[in-house]
Amino acid sequence: MGKIAVFILMFLPLVSFGQKEVSLKKKYFGNYVGDIPAYKMDTGSGVVQVSSSAIYVSIEKEGITVTIGNNKLTGTYDVLFEAKTYYLLDAKMEGQIAAERIMVYKRGKHIVRDGMFPQPVSDLKKVKR
Repeated sequence: MGKIAVFILMFLPLVSFGQKEVSLKKKYFGNYVGDIPAYKMDTGSGVVQVSSSAIYVSIEKEGITVTIGNNKLTGTYDVLFEAKTYYLLDAKMEGQIAAERIMVYKRGKHIVRDGMFPQPVSDLKKVKR
C-alpha cells in the first residue's frame, strides 16, 4: 500500500504540468436571464411545491454574480475545462459551501446552470447590457 501512495505522489506533479490553464474568452462575458422551473422539495414534514423564479447571471473577467429573486450572490469562478462545444465553470459563491456548475456554450449565446439540489437545471439566454 505504501509503494502505491509514493508512486501516486510522484506521478501527480507530472500530470499537472501537462495541463494548460484555460480562461473564458471575453465574448462570453455578459448578462444571462432565465427561469428556474417549479419543483417539489421534501422538508421532512411534508412535500412543498416551489414555484418557478427568475434567475440572472452576470459573468465578468473578475467574477460572477447570481441573482435569484431577492437573493444576490457574488463570487469567483475557475474554468475547469474547455470542451468542443462549451466551457465548464466552477463558481465559488460567498457564503455557500458547495460550488455552482455553469456550462457556457460556444454557440447560441446561452448558459446552463446546474441547480443546487433540489433545484432543477436552468437554461439562460444572453441579453444585451
